[in-house]
Amino acid sequence: MGDPITVLGEWHDAAYAEALAGDHFLELGGPGAPVVAEFCIGEVAAARGCSFDAARRLVGDAVELRWRLPRVHARIVAGEVDVWRGRRIAQATRTLTYEAAGFVDRHVAYVAGKATGAEVDRLVAEAAARFDPETTEAERAEADGGRHLTIDLNDLAFADPLTGTLRGTVDVHGTLDLADALDLERTVAHVARQLVDLGCDQDIDVRRSLALGEIARRCDGVSTLEYGTDEKRPVQRTRRQVVLFVHLDQAAITGTLNGFGPDIDACSGTTGIDLARLDTPGMPRGAVTAEQVQAWCGSPDSTVTVKPVVDLNAHDAVNGYTPPDRIADHVRTRWPRCVFPSCTRSSRTADLDHCEAYEQDGPPGQTSTRNLFPLCRRHHRMKTHREMRTDKRWTYRPTDPTAGEPPNALIWTSPMGRHYLVDRDGTRPWPPPEPGPGPEPGTA
Repeated sequence: MGDPITVLGEWHDAAYAEALAGDHFLELGGPGAPVVAEFCIGEVAAARGCSFDAARRLVGDAVELRWRLPRVHARIVAGEVDVWRGRRIAQATRTLTYEAAGFVDRHVAYVAGKATGAEVDRLVAEAAARFDPETTEAERAEADGGRHLTIDLNDLAFADPLTGTLRGTVDVHGTLDLADALDLERTVAHVARQLVDLGCDQDIDVRRSLALGEIARRCDGVSTLEYGTDEKRPVQRTRRQVVLFVHLDQAAITGTLNGFGPDIDACSGTTGIDLARLDTPGMPRGAVTAEQVQAWCGSPDSTVTVKPVVDLNAHDAVNGYTPPDRIADHVRTRWPRCVFPSCTRSSRTADLDHCEAYEQDGPPGQTSTRNLFPLCRRHHRMKTHREMRTDKRWTYRPTDPTAGEPPNALIWTSPMGRHYLVDRDGTRPWPPPEPGPGPEPGTA
């Protein structure tokens, strides 16, 4: 028998080599999903005629859907959602906690067949903030530390490489806080419009670049927009306007969502219902953390306006044609998007349309929360004007629950006679298509 130390070393090397060469378990789904034997991936790759990496991604998406997104998976199995759409959702939720993935599954399953990638990403970001607030806030703080603005005054790239001459331009790039970026965008757009009024005939991109220089000179008290005068005037700093729409719903009161019970993170013990939701014209839609809103509102240069929407089930009406702000805010909060079939434009910038046409000498209360609906300008025109091809127009009406129709929805009729039901969840054909016939007895 050899030296015990040598024998032990040889056994260890052999076991290590066997472990390296043998099958392994791979974590292809998110937390809570089962592991998958590596050699199984090879079987799938061979059967599909694809690479191992492609098969690994396919199996990972299948595991994510089956174990962490069961509602979306059920709709895919029923043929109601395309496989590629389900895989897109699964790839977005892979890093979420088990509770957060369940949140996404509940909210996206019904519209999984038509939800855009941006809508899925916004929902995933909200789920991460709800159920892993510490990580979300840490990532936001890290992103704040990455803000910068670079003006490449010493970059030789502004020399024309073909002629060797200087173009006299430089590159400017950076990363800004969302609120600062919106302030800058609003100011640049405003000054660019002023340049048109003063006779500048350059295209919009050139005028926006000129506007940035005008803004810089205004900070020094001098603006070349004041032609014919050399007078320097003190510049008053514009205050940031923060408009908050306060949504008070059943979730905020009871801590439950859509009858599924409390959405409580097992680790933090929080529901996340204190997240703020961006719903202001000119701002991207989605959820942000309360800390982000506190940072915006805490600035001494901010003017905060809170617009409460207390009860969306209440009814309000006026006699005039133009709705007051309280009714307009009520309608736009009830319908966050344009109500035309499949339109995703925000209602905050949409027109308010009278479903029943307003009559000058008609009964009182025609302008009401029950008769106004948001339509973006394009779809407002389509509803108002006839189609040249058919001499017909789009029409719509609220649903009648007493006739078996879903509540809080609209039914649209196209010029070709097709019907669509629109509610807060999206658009679908109406009436629902009849289920197809099942297999005949004795057939597979």
